[in-house]
Amino acid sequence: MAGNTERLAKALTYTDSGSQAGEIASLRAAIASGQTIYANDLNRIATLINNMNGHAHTYDDYWQIPTFGNNGDRTTYGPEDKTTNSIDAVITAPTDTASNTTITASRHNDLKTALNAVAYHYHGIDDRTS
Repeated sequence: MAGNTERLAKALTYTDSGSQAGEIASLRAAIASGQTIYANDLNRIATLINNMNGHAHTYDDYWQIPTFGNNGDRTTYGPEDKTTNSIDAVITAPTDTASNTTITASRHNDLKTALNAVAYHYHGIDDRTS
């Protein structure tokens, strides 16, 4: 898209990150080598992926920074802490893997697609210009 500038995040805001860390540790134990992976384990993984869709980042926003054509007074003002908008291009992982069913490659691919969308995502920002 024209006019986009990638910015680095200063901080991540992730709903209920404390309990998410515990859930991740529990899942690591449940899906370790030699363990049986249950439908509920996949549903728990999908829920963790979907919870990431609600995260945001804090970033520095500068304004009146010198622009192309030497507009403005060439003084950099800021930074101001701002928070990003919701994640763009959300893909929801299915959480309806049923007990006593075969977990198919298709279901694994659904989870992979949703996780990749989170890994390579963008947020819209409100860029202050004055």
